[in-house]
Amino acid sequence: MGLRVGDVVLINYTVKVVDEGERVVDSGRGSVIVFGKGSLLKAVEEALAEMDVGVKREVIAPPEKAYGLRREDLVVRVPVKQLQRLGIRVRVGEEVDVGGRRGVISRVTERFAYIDLNHPLAGKTLKIELELVARAETPSDKARFLASRLLGLDPSGIEAGYDEASGVVTIRLPASILGLSDLEARLQRIASDVYEAVGPRKLSYVIEVEYPERVEAKPGEASSQPSESSSTS
Repeated sequence: MGLRVGDVVLINYTVKVVDEGERVVDSGRGSVIVFGKGSLLKAVEEALAEMDVGVKREVIAPPEKAYGLRREDLVVRVPVKQLQRLGIRVRVGEEVDVGGRRGVISRVTERFAYIDLNHPLAGKTLKIELELVARAETPSDKARFLASRLLGLDPSGIEAGYDEASGVVTIRLPASILGLSDLEARLQRIASDVYEAVGPRKLSYVIEVEYPERVEAKPGEASSQPSESSSTS
């Protein structure tokens, strides 16, 4: 059957560099992607388009279908003194920002530093091991998968429901997310992703907080519950 654009799926993957003894450079388990709307490598997208849930496949990706060919015009020369004025350590292997692009100093002479703006895997042939683990078949599953992606949670730890009549998606989240410093931004991004994937009229979050069971103190014993002046959240 294969995948269609907009399908929300879970994949496992391992990326190796063929010409470097199959050195592992990236891997992920239970990674959530929206097929056809992300930044997948062309070789990966072509393979997933023909895969069904439960299928594993090994893909050989030449540079043209991976991170592209290496380009010498992407190696720029910058005066050493200019980098030093910016507080940058001028040494081979140092990562620097050039016009909003990340690069690595590949060579240093007395006067100049040469900064390579190519992707680290440009020009490399990759071996990619893929497994299509699951596909969201319902609006609620799509919401659950997308929430897990942005909160760093396993989808099984999230509950979601969709009321077709009212067009309301409800996502139940564990209290552990309350410790995230950028929680509001993540919830806003989830809302945007769910709207694009499902198109609900409303999205509600329910964060479940469990309190310890109340224990009544016996005469002469102190209560284990917070006093009225204590702060609970």
